[in-house]
Amino acid sequence: MHLTKNQITLAKLEFSYRTLKRPFNVNLVQNSIQFLKQLRGKPSSGKECDWYVLFVNQNHEVFCWHKLKQQAKPINCIQQLAGLAVACNAYGVLVVNYCDVKSIKVNPLDELFVSTCFNTCAKLNIEIIDYVICNAQTHYSFRDGYRD
Repeated sequence: MHLTKNQITLAKLEFSYRTLKRPFNVNLVQNSIQFLKQLRGKPSSGKECDWYVLFVNQNHEVFCWHKLKQQAKPINCIQQLAGLAVACNAYGVLVVNYCDVKSIKVNPLDELFVSTCFNTCAKLNIEIIDYVICNAQTHYSFRDGYRD
């Protein structure tokens, strides 16, 4: 039997769910940053970026995660993210852009990704919990950055 990409991805989600052992609350930033450092688990190269989507339940607890593959177009990445969220019945998603850079800056690509992601997920009734750009030392949260 030949497995489809979706079946393989869902199996990875199930594996990530089991390896978490217990959900953790994404509103506790310190827990989230420690988790991301463990998730990354490799030394900094100085130029790489990895994108992760963390799937959360209604209590804002992460129950599984998936590393997004780099896509030529951001919309493909968003479609992958939304499809996986629907497949695992997630209440919401937390998108993490983990970069090996010294200084974190929001760029137009981040803003385009966030606005497109909000629009797509709103149509599917999936909450965007946050979009976080981080490195090993610090992070920038779109949710915190746009609070009045």
